[in-house]
Amino acid sequence: MGLAERRATKEFQDTLFPALKAAVEAAAGFPVTLNINWEQLAKEDASHGYAEAWPKIYFQTAIDAFKSITRDQMGKDALKAGLKSVVFQNTGGFSSSTSSLSFVDGVFTVDHDPWSNVDNIQDRVDTAIALLEKAL
Repeated sequence: MGLAERRATKEFQDTLFPALKAAVEAAAGFPVTLNINWEQLAKEDASHGYAEAWPKIYFQTAIDAFKSITRDQMGKDALKAGLKSVVFQNTGGFSSSTSSLSFVDGVFTVDHDPWSNVDNIQDRVDTAIALLEKAL
């Protein structure tokens, strides 16, 4: 990660991350452990787009899926009992919701390329809801 990427990551962490983390926790209804591999998300020569892409790909997917799951008390209880942590990473450059989302052993993972299919939010959310509902 070069200087431009480190600066943009730090700016994101300082300015946008606190509100996004709070939104994830509000949607879940309880404190959520977020494990974010910032170095994997910091795609080279794309630092100008972190503030737009990361919220859409990673955070909005979790927020909208958790809101759907927790729309009633049954969902709130199930998510609280079943969700241990959330992971945002980019290990394989996946860009489709079916290959980039998983929920295993209580860990909801968004393993998505940080610059591909940025605006396919609803597809990721729908896939996340289906994964969570099936496993909870």
